[in-house]
Amino acid sequence: MSDKIKVSCVVALGYFDSVHLGHKKVIESARAKAKECGAKTVVFTFKGNLKAAVGSGEEKTVFSTIEREKFIKSLGVDEIYFAPVDVNFLSLGKLAFLNLLNRKYNIKCYVSGNDYHFGKFGKGGVEDIANYAKKHEQDYIIVDTFNLCGQKVSTTAIKKLLDEGDVKAAATLLGRAYSVQGRVFEDRKVGQKLGFPTANVKIDKDKHRLKDGVYAGRVELDGKTYKTVINYGARPTFDLEEKLLETHVIDFNGQLYGKEITLLFDDFLREIKKFGSEEQLKKQLEMDVATVKGENND
Repeated sequence: MSDKIKVSCVVALGYFDSVHLGHKKVIESARAKAKECGAKTVVFTFKGNLKAAVGSGEEKTVFSTIEREKFIKSLGVDEIYFAPVDVNFLSLGKLAFLNLLNRKYNIKCYVSGNDYHFGKFGKGGVEDIANYAKKHEQDYIIVDTFNLCGQKVSTTAIKKLLDEGDVKAAATLLGRAYSVQGRVFEDRKVGQKLGFPTANVKIDKDKHRLKDGVYAGRVELDGKTYKTVINYGARPTFDLEEKLLETHVIDFNGQLYGKEITLLFDDFLREIKKFGSEEQLKKQLEMDVATVKGENND
């Protein structure tokens, strides 16, 4: 491939596993540089669960590949290069990795965080990119760690907050509400019998699970946003131990089965508990709905 038909670009390098405020800063820096160069903005990342592939195999991602793609595109980039999480690509040495990028693109500048690592066993670092860029007459921008109120914004910190159910604090680090995108499937329709029909949502298998509980949130569907009560966990009142993500969409009448929806988590309401009867559960659900609608001021 000749340089004439390559895309002239500034490339933002990272896994961008939660597209948090620090990741956003890297991508926005790349966009600003691309505008200055009259080039396109390309984001390099991986398609799939990179950390599971190179780690213990049990590590999960805050967001699925589909969700990350949506968030990255919303930042106004021109292209996303999704590298495969496979043996061949992960076996590339640091020089082979950079050469591969340069065969694909006419790179004017690289942009990454100051802790970026790449290549086989993550042996490549910012010094390697700096040396390579200088040799090839390219620019390189290293973006400092993003701190908020003295705390480093990181995916690890966000996962810890999700483990604690603190979705409000997680949203502060993310720069947006924590969310789950998935397809609605049909279940036992117990909620419907109680007068609180729920949409049960399939979660991506690689997605990090948040704390079991009942949450106040919103749901995006068919171009509209509704307030909703979200339940994640077991259903002890009915002696069901399987964890499920289900949501009662407030003031919505319609069929949701098969629809792709996005749940946004705004606040933790309460722990999941076993009620003595369906009537007690129904009363609690009435209170949950009133709280989400802002009718409870206690």
